[in-house]
Amino acid sequence: MSDSLIRIRDSFTKNAKKIKTEIKVSDDILKFCEKKTKNLKINDIADKLVKKYDIHKKIGLSLDESVTLIKDILIIQINNNILKNYFSKANKKALFLPHCCRKYMDSNCKAVFKQETASYECKHCSSDCMVSQATKYAKQEGYDVYVLPGASCVSKIFQKQRYEAIVGVACTDEIKLATESLTKLKIPSQAIPLLKNGCAGTIFSFKTLKGILAKQT
Repeated sequence: MSDSLIRIRDSFTKNAKKIKTEIKVSDDILKFCEKKTKNLKINDIADKLVKKYDIHKKIGLSLDESVTLIKDILIIQINNNILKNYFSKANKKALFLPHCCRKYMDSNCKAVFKQETASYECKHCSSDCMVSQATKYAKQEGYDVYVLPGASCVSKIFQKQRYEAIVGVACTDEIKLATESLTKLKIPSQAIPLLKNGCAGTIFSFKTLKGILAKQT
């Protein structure tokens, strides 16, 4: 739970240009996430949080967009909590990383594209690259790692390999779709939302990733 709070706090304090001071929403998010999920009214909760902390004014999004952002983060955390017991019992696991988190998006990146899995294999050319750091740590924890150009590549991986559980880093929209698809396949997952979206230079909380990988293996 605390990892999700770090994600939310960091996304507001480090990655939104218009934020001047830290938004102290952690306690409220924690309180809401600890309620029984069947009694949660996510839209109402998100709306209250946005208005209470003037999130829409501080991050430069509209009120509706801000409510959607907080709602998505709440839903991701709730889904993680629901699935974590099933996830922890799985043996063969994989980590899916978005290629947009690479330090370089040109020939300076030495990652090799693998046609058979439609994914990149990190060659660790930059020690401060998030993909390199995440790949090293995940492999130490016994995970297979795939650096994906897009979500559509996942099906190609599943044609080659069968995994019992997945950890995925992605934007909130892709996380929602992926969680649905994996649930239908009866594959439990843990999701980490990007703190900064885009086609390049995206970032996520490495501390959050380490926490999930370490405690779940």
